[in-house]
Amino acid sequence: MPARSRSNSALSPRACNSVMHGYRLFPSPNPAQSSPAEPVVVPVREEPKGAGTVLIVDDEVYLRRAARSILEHFGFSVIEAENGDEALARYREAEEPIAAVLLDMTMPGMSGEETFRRLRQIAPEVTVILSSGYNEIEATRRFTAKGLAGFLQKPYTASQLGEYVAQVIAARKDS
Repeated sequence: MPARSRSNSALSPRACNSVMHGYRLFPSPNPAQSSPAEPVVVPVREEPKGAGTVLIVDDEVYLRRAARSILEHFGFSVIEAENGDEALARYREAEEPIAAVLLDMTMPGMSGEETFRRLRQIAPEVTVILSSGYNEIEATRRFTAKGLAGFLQKPYTASQLGEYVAQVIAARKDS
């Protein structure tokens, strides 16, 4: 294999993928450029900035922790609960208003549906995003006309979670 000339060499994968101050660095597209260390700076899409506290209710600890990490990355404060009873207690005890509840539909003990109903008794305008591995039609059928703010199907990506929660909260603030 012929040796690659220095002018055609790319930045290391680490440098190519680093994100600094809202920009992603890429090697220069101009092979005649004398120094490969002069990257082209291309703006990347801004992640939405989260505001407020999100209560995550899920019996699966790894999902709760992953969702917490993602939402904190997006700028949200997060409270966790592993079941419906704990969610109700955390909601009542919250020092700051809870902007949204990310609620698992299927949990042992108190179901997501019952947890939702009880949260609405505490705070009729609570913003609840139902999350489930079931499809949206099956999952939300029981919640029709009950004020569900949204639905997020599992599995979801980090960007889907962060962007969707931010959108739902923003829509609720605007209404």
